Amino acid sequence: MHLDELATRIDAISARYAEIHGVRRSPEWALLKLTEEVGELAQAHLTATGQSKDRGLDPEEQRQEVAAELGDVIGMCLVFARQAGIDVEAAVAEKWLPHERPPGDAVR
Repeated sequence: MHLDELATRIDAISARYAEIHGVRRSPEWALLKLTEEVGELAQAHLTATGQSKDRGLDPEEQRQEVAAELGDVIGMCLVFARQAGIDVEAAVAEKWLPHERPPGDAVR
């Protein structure tokens, strides 16, 4: 699945959530939700790495929580991009891919 297709599907889920709960979606709302999700990812990571209480979860459940929260962060990044009118594939390619090195090129 391409990132754009994933973004379309996640954005539709977000729109349905907003409709059900009476939320007005905007770039500001999406950015705040993204910030909330990053905080939850940090909390899950701290728990999984023994830097916070275990919350009654075993190590596998803690790993699953980190993965789930990462999914939320990525999903909200995609929602924010849609709300802000950003082509996420182009933005990532323009930011990261110019730094690629040819195979065998030494890191300097």
